[in-house]
Amino acid sequence: MAKLWSGLFARVRFVALGGRYERFVSRCAQAGIPLARLRPVPGGVRGVIPARYYKQAAAQARPCRTRLRVERRQGLWFRLRRYRGRWGLLLGPLVFAVVFVLMQQMVWAIRYDPSLTAQQQSRIRQALYSMDIYEGAFLNQTRLRQAEKQMLNQNEDLAWVSLNLTSGRLVVEAAPAQPQPQVEGNESVDLTALTDGLILEMNVQEGFAVKHPGQTVAAGEVLVTAAKADRNGVLIPVHAKGTVLARFTRSYQCTQPLEYQAQLPTGKVWSRFSLRAAGHRLALPARQPGEQDRCTVTHRPLAVLGFALPVTVEEQLVMERQTETVHLSPQQAQDKARLACLRQLFRDFPDARILRQEEEVMKSENGVTVTVTLQVKANIASAGQV
Repeated sequence: MAKLWSGLFARVRFVALGGRYERFVSRCAQAGIPLARLRPVPGGVRGVIPARYYKQAAAQARPCRTRLRVERRQGLWFRLRRYRGRWGLLLGPLVFAVVFVLMQQMVWAIRYDPSLTAQQQSRIRQALYSMDIYEGAFLNQTRLRQAEKQMLNQNEDLAWVSLNLTSGRLVVEAAPAQPQPQVEGNESVDLTALTDGLILEMNVQEGFAVKHPGQTVAAGEVLVTAAKADRNGVLIPVHAKGTVLARFTRSYQCTQPLEYQAQLPTGKVWSRFSLRAAGHRLALPARQPGEQDRCTVTHRPLAVLGFALPVTVEEQLVMERQTETVHLSPQQAQDKARLACLRQLFRDFPDARILRQEEEVMKSENGVTVTVTLQVKANIASAGQV
């Protein structure tokens, strides 16, 4: 450690010959000039002195008629003096060291936990990109921890997320959240009928059935009450659960114009590219999309000869669309109106099974109106708080 410390400072090894060299040593001590490692030599003395005191020591040697001669120069200062006028040789290693440290904090590549599905990886990548985390971004531990918390808040299907940046590689580890059982409150909930109908089947899981198969019910009537009898016959409030299949009739009416405006694709597709790195974005020249055009954005790292660079390529796929007038024949308009009616049915009753279907068609100069009357079998039970 002493050799290393002494090597960092400029020191001079000298030899003092002739004259009254003993007095020279005394005068240096009186003047506060530090002399070290003094060794006697024939006709004089040898020692080491800090370089900044050498001129003062030479002034003390002249009255003593002693000659000072430098034998060796030591220390970092004298080593650097060799490179005067060639500062590039000195700054080069320093700049390289600074760049090397900064590159360790830059994302060169992103690796995902193999247990994550392709859909989960894509969703996580989009979330990272929205937080300005991509190939070419500078990160620190504070930003990584903030990103982990933000991803957990935005993705309820993830149990935990870990982001670790090591040697320019961002490793993303995550685990999907396990479905939690639904916690029921203390309120009693009955099952009521969504519409009028004839009950065909009942499957009561919790509660007490008020109606039975073969009975007709009106909309809003209680089908299963929120109570369950214990062994002693005492009713205990519960959340009524179950399904009630019933047969009922439902009518829907939809009108379809023979002419209407719609945004349709023209078949023209082009891409717009942007480069992102170190918090900057460079958009490459390309045609701008219109207000009606549909755009799909993807992100991928820039690779040259198979080597990934710390740059993210943003590709915006633009599909041109324009407003056109669509002309339908009466039969086409009737089919679209019928389809719209059926969509309403399955929106109201997703498990509906159509038993019989009748329709009434009214045509005019501007469009077609279809009234569809359906006999349906479906679950009509709906939970409602008591």
